[in-house]
Amino acid sequence: MRNNYFPSDPTYITQEMKSSQPYKSEIENMKRELMRMQREMDQNIRFSSPRYLAHMQWDLSMPALLGYMSAMLFNQNNVDISGSPVTTLYEKQVGQQLCGMLGYNICPGKKEPVAWGHVTCGGSISNIEALWASRNIKFEPLAVKAALLNDDPKAGAPAFLSEEQIRVGLKTNLLVYSQDSQMRKLTPLKNCTTWQLLNVDVDEICDLTENVIARMNRISEFAKKKFQDLVDGERIASLGLPGILKKHNIDQVPVYTVPANNHYSWSKAGTLLGLGSNALHPIQLDINFRQDVDHLREVLEKFLENEIPVISVVAAMGSTEESAVDPIMEMYALREEFKEKGLNFTLLADGAWGGYLKTMIIDNPTTDIIPDEGRLLRESNKMKFEGFVPYCELSPYVQKQYGNIQLADAISIDPHKTGFCPYPGGSLCYRNEKMRFFVAVYHPEVFYGEGDPSMGLYGIEGSKPGASPAGILMSHNVIGLGNRGYGRILGQGTATAKLFYSMWLTVAREDDPFVCVPLQNVPDSFDYTSARKLIREKIAHKPTMEVFRDPDAVNFLTLCGPDTMINTFVVNFRGNDNVEKSNKLQVALGDAMSIRLGTKVSRIPLMIMQTSFDAKSHGLGLRVLKKRAGLRQDDTDLNVLVNTCMNAWRQNESISEIGDLFRKIVFNCMGRIEDSVIKHRFVLSGPFDDKARDQSMFIEYLTDSDFQEHQYQVSVKVEANCPTDGEKLKEYVKLCSDKDIMVVFETVPPRYNDSDKDIPNLYNILHLNNWNRRFSVKLANDPEERIISLKVLDIPRYQRLDMSASVDYPEKQQYFIYGDTHRTIMSHVITKLPDIQHTVTLTERPHSLTEVMLEQGVVAELVDQGVVEKVDEGVAEKVDEGVVEKVDEGVVENVDQGVVENVVQVERSPLVVGEEFTHLPLQRKCYEVTFVGELNTRICTNVHIAETRIFKIVQLPAV
Repeated sequence: MRNNYFPSDPTYITQEMKSSQPYKSEIENMKRELMRMQREMDQNIRFSSPRYLAHMQWDLSMPALLGYMSAMLFNQNNVDISGSPVTTLYEKQVGQQLCGMLGYNICPGKKEPVAWGHVTCGGSISNIEALWASRNIKFEPLAVKAALLNDDPKAGAPAFLSEEQIRVGLKTNLLVYSQDSQMRKLTPLKNCTTWQLLNVDVDEICDLTENVIARMNRISEFAKKKFQDLVDGERIASLGLPGILKKHNIDQVPVYTVPANNHYSWSKAGTLLGLGSNALHPIQLDINFRQDVDHLREVLEKFLENEIPVISVVAAMGSTEESAVDPIMEMYALREEFKEKGLNFTLLADGAWGGYLKTMIIDNPTTDIIPDEGRLLRESNKMKFEGFVPYCELSPYVQKQYGNIQLADAISIDPHKTGFCPYPGGSLCYRNEKMRFFVAVYHPEVFYGEGDPSMGLYGIEGSKPGASPAGILMSHNVIGLGNRGYGRILGQGTATAKLFYSMWLTVAREDDPFVCVPLQNVPDSFDYTSARKLIREKIAHKPTMEVFRDPDAVNFLTLCGPDTMINTFVVNFRGNDNVEKSNKLQVALGDAMSIRLGTKVSRIPLMIMQTSFDAKSHGLGLRVLKKRAGLRQDDTDLNVLVNTCMNAWRQNESISEIGDLFRKIVFNCMGRIEDSVIKHRFVLSGPFDDKARDQSMFIEYLTDSDFQEHQYQVSVKVEANCPTDGEKLKEYVKLCSDKDIMVVFETVPPRYNDSDKDIPNLYNILHLNNWNRRFSVKLANDPEERIISLKVLDIPRYQRLDMSASVDYPEKQQYFIYGDTHRTIMSHVITKLPDIQHTVTLTERPHSLTEVMLEQGVVAELVDQGVVEKVDEGVAEKVDEGVVEKVDEGVVENVDQGVVENVVQVERSPLVVGEEFTHLPLQRKCYEVTFVGELNTRICTNVHIAETRIFKIVQLPAV
């Protein structure tokens, strides 16, 4: 496609060049570097994985990716139409589409202003630009009046204008508040005070210079241009903030308000614009973590009383941690109320995360921009389930807010978030297209006169990729910006968020040592007990189709959960009221479910974000959350976990599986915090070849129930930390092999202080870098009891035992199969106690179990159902001096004197032999197993046992 431009031109890379050795060498080098990079990229986060639940990221839409890739080959620069004649027009179309979807007017000729939008690199830049434009607009009336009254001793009065033109220009009326009449009235520009000029409507400001010029009779193009230049010299962009404040004797630095849970880009904006961090005034949150309009009113009253200019009031249309949608309708009404008192400002909507949710409540952006409020209420309880995916409406409250988001003067919205488009893909939409002129830079290099569609004239960025709007446009055109396009996808994501909310509310069982409390309380028509009861009976572990065909479940899901698709929750030790201890647990969970530099991606089974809520700014809502979590309501900040639900194809069954996995992670992290430092014993669990180049080995933890610190199943891949320790290890393994005894290692705790943030308990010595992932062990069966240091290479399994009374034996015995290229190990999965710890090595990697999955580790079920030989009608004859009686469902009771032979037992529970619990190890050399393979396929294959490494009974803990 790129060769279509004058195709007869000669190629500059000839076939002869391609045949040369230097060319071939460079190509080979590029291939090597590409493969190296691909191997490194394999450690990247898989946003497309159903296990990814953390930040506001998910998989890309296919149209967006294809559109981006197609345009990327041309490497267009949208700073200037001469460098991007096609993609600049794409960006203009994207801006129009987003403005129309959000509810702005995009049709010239109507009474209201025409909107305009453009693509940015992201929401942070959009927010900064919105405040930048608002700041510049705020001071524009002062600049126009100063230009008309110009008394610069150097330049003198504007000689290019007649006195009559200046007089007429100063008579231009503005609608401002009059202290005398206690109302707003039209006042000539000349008579307006500085305070009045700082509180003019946005639309009036946008037209002010044009209106002044229009009033001047017979003004020449030259004079018009000179006057515009003069106004430009009086603007804040020319004078700077200190200069314009000094010139107009303004004592107070202008301010802006944001919700207390504001995105960090708003504080960046204030400092970048020279306002200072003190110009940002956070507004308290209500019990639902939305902006408290009553507090906003109090703050604005204070500003009005002290004549402090207010640049903007910001509404978060979907906060990024609390998932809260601010009451923009009330905020708009408040702005209109304060206009009548003489305080005016722009209303900005931060819809970077949630802007696309507007598509859920419109049919067609060109005909249904402002939905009928009655229809919203009538349809607010409607849930759709068509075939294989659920759909959930936004709550009635949220529908109202998004139905009126167009009340804002500017809206930031990120296609690279809920638009599922590639980075960089943000956007900013102005209600009045003329607002963009206040942040324009008309440089001759990129500006070609009136009508120039170049996008780089406006905003913060200069060079920017044309591929970004190409991808966005393609995605919009293919998917659609209505409730049957993006709205459908986001409705499915909303359903996912509601199902996750239900799971978080019930993930902790009644006798679990922890509680899990979502940020949002249960709906008003439920209490905590009835909500959990309904979830457990009608939602938890139920097929998706069954859930969405149950009217009680549908009603609950409609009312419950977050405003947008983000669940936030806190996990606490049951009975703990100490916030600091709870915070440690959130940090531990965040560490266990986050990928950091050097982390092995395959060892993070679930990804959820951890953050912190400031106690002061989160106010009442946080105090209530602490109370519900059983914590003291002090001034300590609270750490929380955040689960973003952008996966539109999630089924309830998989959410239940995520909940089970999360419980296991919680148990591990509780151990990290609560376990003390004691000795631990490991056993060599696989072959160790002292002559092999690879001197690594697998060791398995000896599980016990006597102390909570020993209630773990752990498999670790290690190697000696140094050559000297390597030689000691070889000697020790040979010694144990000669004596036919287990190769046992006993940990030697390092020195530490009780005040240390992380003490060297089992979790920390294996996982943390505090000890460089190394730990010392005593060679337990060595006569000299020598000590060596082992380096942790990998941890295929680390799981604390689940001691809940609801735990039962699995339907079929489960074994964990893991290993590497040289060895394959199969270890019994301990569930309900009493149980066995049983580890065997296999002769080879089972068929259909890939090396990648072997290294990852899989849980396999044994297919054999158990056969007791020589049994006739439930009674066995004598077997090696023992009598087997009453064979019932695989349980063998009453065995006298001796061992039961010829028994193949792989049933779900241990056998009862004599008065002790035991479980006969695998008797044959070959068994059939099933496991879940790649692409979630059920694999059935055989395993061949080489030898038993560990066989140990794990009893119930002593009472």
